[in-house]
Amino acid sequence: MSKKTLIVLLSVCFVLVSGCDNYNTGLNIQEQKALPAPTPLPSITPNVAVGLYPCQGCPVVWLDKIMPAQVQAGAEFEYKIRVANLRDGILSDVVVTDTLIRNFKHKSSNPPANIDGDKLIWTFPELGPKETKEIRGTAIASTGGVVQTYSDVTYRMPIRTQTIILQPNIVLTISAPAEMPVCKPIIYIFKVANTGTIAANNVRIADNLPEGLVTAQDKSSIDIPIGALPAKTSKSISVMVNALKSGSYANTAVAIADGDITVESPTVTTTVKKPMLTITNTGPETHYTNKEITYEISVTNTGDGTVIDTIIENLIPAGLNFIRASQGGMLSGDKVMWKVSRLNQSDTVKTFVTYMTNSIGTFTNTASASTVCADTVTSTVQTLVKGEAGILLEVGDLADPIKIGDTVTYRIVATNQGVVPVTNISVKAILEPQMGYVGSVGVTQGQFSKDGTITFETLSGLAPKTQAIWEVTVRAAAAGDVRFKVEMAADQLERPVSETESTHFYE
Repeated sequence: MSKKTLIVLLSVCFVLVSGCDNYNTGLNIQEQKALPAPTPLPSITPNVAVGLYPCQGCPVVWLDKIMPAQVQAGAEFEYKIRVANLRDGILSDVVVTDTLIRNFKHKSSNPPANIDGDKLIWTFPELGPKETKEIRGTAIASTGGVVQTYSDVTYRMPIRTQTIILQPNIVLTISAPAEMPVCKPIIYIFKVANTGTIAANNVRIADNLPEGLVTAQDKSSIDIPIGALPAKTSKSISVMVNALKSGSYANTAVAIADGDITVESPTVTTTVKKPMLTITNTGPETHYTNKEITYEISVTNTGDGTVIDTIIENLIPAGLNFIRASQGGMLSGDKVMWKVSRLNQSDTVKTFVTYMTNSIGTFTNTASASTVCADTVTSTVQTLVKGEAGILLEVGDLADPIKIGDTVTYRIVATNQGVVPVTNISVKAILEPQMGYVGSVGVTQGQFSKDGTITFETLSGLAPKTQAIWEVTVRAAAAGDVRFKVEMAADQLERPVSETESTHFYE
């Protein structure tokens, strides 16, 4: 092997024995000469650490340094220092020192060195059992000749004792549903656990409830005595509380025990929602008998959550007869019902129901909607049902043709075919010149005027399904095809009704 590639391993093996200078340049530290058996140790009290100084024949630290055999003057070169703990115990305050003697100019190292004059110092607070630390450095040979450094290590071999400390360790958690309707209680489950190594005494749970929550006893706080809680055990307690209003409730509790132990639970949040419905019921203000009446019902979820199983009802007013309902509507006794399985927030459902009546009067139609945890809402509409007048006017002569000089009687009949009375009926008959007025009779008295008009007094009322009759007698004065005309007016008629009867007068 050439000198350029030869790497010289400069090893310094410190078999450091406290209180002695046993120095071995060999790499196999197990080849040391066996030492006489040590004097037997005195008996030791349990849990007592003992150190014997000096420790004869105990290899403790390995220290070596590796550098190249040759380097060029002024050029950088690398080197490596290793320090190893040969013991099964821990070494403390391990300090490696590199003293610069000749032609060695430090540039850098990993880990960095503390520089103190001509010394490079690396400090390791602790070396674990059999642990090795490595230092990689970069330096420059300042001039020709030989590079010389001296490496050394110091350390401490502490003795350690260990005593197990027994103490309780309290852990408190709360669980609760994330969402609840306002009408149902929130169930808090408090779980307190002792994960420590000794029992916790006089344990209790305290919870000052968020504003708006109360217990079943209307209290705003919870105090749960647990008592002694052995190590590695837990206990769970459930408590029901009521929400006075909708909202979001964040709850945190504490567990308290002897020894100034106070432990806070994680926060648990429950959103309380209040379902709310609105309803509208629309229908005609006025209507007529024997005509279908339809009412439209709309229900909207105006609350802050989904509502389940909404019931819509329409009470059938006395005197109205059920005809049909929109999809899902069912006749049940004296009402029509719909069931809506799910109504999301802001959703609207629309229904309708159709009735018929042959009665007159004012009918009150009431619709209602209800669901779990929501107030029942109602909407009412009134419909005035009127009867149709249905007036029939008939005029006829009792004989035809009529010879000049003879008389003929015309009969006037007013019939109320409707279901309500006809009021203020007025009848007027009009004669042509060929007719000579003879007289009139009827339910009201007639008055003849020279212009050939007979005006009957007003009939105040005509009951449903009844008739009013008037008769007018005239003499045939001249031959011809004559007309007998009648006009009738009433409160229930928007304009007068007229009828004409033709009669043939001959010589």
